[in-house]
Amino acid sequence: MTPRLPLIALGIAALLAVPTTDALDDLANARADRDSARADATTIPAAVAVAGAAFPADNAADAARRLAARVRTHAARGGVLVESLAADPAAPAPLAILTLRASGSEKAVVAFADLLERGGPPVRIAAWRLTSAPGGVRLDARLVAPWRG
Repeated sequence: MTPRLPLIALGIAALLAVPTTDALDDLANARADRDSARADATTIPAAVAVAGAAFPADNAADAARRLAARVRTHAARGGVLVESLAADPAAPAPLAILTLRASGSEKAVVAFADLLERGGPPVRIAAWRLTSAPGGVRLDARLVAPWRG
């Protein structure tokens, strides 16, 4: 009876080898897909698909000023405090990119972000983080909007 035990264990190990290698392959593919999705999420498109959707501006600085004014107006209407708002000087020519930090009640901040995304001309929140803050939540975001000269 003892000589069979190692053979049985070897047979079970051989049977489990195929599903184990399949699972490891699936895990490697999932990790590659995750890394690809992270890279895509941080990439900002260089070209605007529809030029009519872009807002008018004289130059990149004017576009950043106009976008900042729009953000501040929406924030004031919604009762959201804009803690910081800075333009990205390395933004590609057809895009205005701002880094935003805003805070307020959760409902107000979420409504503010929704208004930015749904309103026209389009503003996209390329990257964002919502964290708990005293008296509500804080939104740290990177806003991207197309402009045309």
